[in-house]
Amino acid sequence: MSLRALIAVVLLTSMLMPSTPATAQLKAPSTPFAATTPPTAPDYDDRRTWLVWPGVPSNADLIPAGIDGKPARNPDVDVFFIHPTTYLSSATWNAQFDEGGATGTQLTDGVLRYQTSVFNGCCRTYAPRYRQTAIGAFLKPGNDSNLAFDLAYSDVVRAFDHFLAKENNGRPFMVASHSQGSLHATRLLQERIIGNADLRRRLVAAYVVGASLPERLEHTGLPACNNAQQTGCVVDWNSTTAGTPLALGRGIMMTYGEGRYQTVGKRTWLCVNPLTWTRASSAPASANRGALPAVAHGQPLPPVVAGVTGARCERGRLVVSLPIGKRKGFIDPLTRLGSYHNHDYNLFYASIRQNAIDRAAAYLRRRN
Repeated sequence: MSLRALIAVVLLTSMLMPSTPATAQLKAPSTPFAATTPPTAPDYDDRRTWLVWPGVPSNADLIPAGIDGKPARNPDVDVFFIHPTTYLSSATWNAQFDEGGATGTQLTDGVLRYQTSVFNGCCRTYAPRYRQTAIGAFLKPGNDSNLAFDLAYSDVVRAFDHFLAKENNGRPFMVASHSQGSLHATRLLQERIIGNADLRRRLVAAYVVGASLPERLEHTGLPACNNAQQTGCVVDWNSTTAGTPLALGRGIMMTYGEGRYQTVGKRTWLCVNPLTWTRASSAPASANRGALPAVAHGQPLPPVVAGVTGARCERGRLVVSLPIGKRKGFIDPLTRLGSYHNHDYNLFYASIRQNAIDRAAAYLRRRN
């Protein structure tokens, strides 16, 4: 496998199990996008087009042992969560929104448990299904891949507009995401939020995690968060070991800015440390409230484990170091290459959860 393919897999998928799915196909679809028939678009008036909806039981309601807290009852803040890539086939440019098999299982048993659930202590959660772009599109930048991104984003923005018009009712909200979801979130912030004074005022924070987001955020129109209670700001980090060559892959990774998809190029990535919530900072493992190890599909969630790793921002990446005795549940083919991208949320689960609670509370205090 080429370095280019490895980097794309590392940064644009979310395979939260201990092994890579056997269905992964690391190549772009062979048929031009224009020659394909897009999958049927989701109708967001239908609850079945939502992965997570308040009051409908899902794995986003789970709380692992070791977390002191319960799901929030009648919270005053919403979160709009955009899921990462779980469609690893090269059969088509975009998955069906209700894709089954490994794609669907990874969403419900992986993403919802290890990522989306982190927000159930602060917020009502809305997470749409959408016609996610296939992993292969990220391996072949160009017009076809951009059209696939556009299709996926068209669903995300329709879901967001539905959420605002019919569910949010003027409440404060967060945007949260990972990987491919963060590419769409970056565009959503620019096209729907920063130019709307009311929405910008109501934005508690944007957890745009695992994105290829440039350190200089002029094109997003929002500042990077630089303390644990700042609101109206953006956080992003990408987890790697020290010195991994994959940390240098920013030259081919996609972001959205200035009205188009573009590579980050030689620009340094944004890194906000999830143990300090400041930029260009370092924290020891003792500051880590609890990491959530990954287990096989269907197995109950294990308890969180405190002190698994510290973290420091270096070269735009979040450097982690896991002792051999604490790596169980955090090992996959990508970690052997030095990337902990699949565990961007897991490694800091309890700290992210508490921060979302704290930021929501800080926003409500200031509003009142």
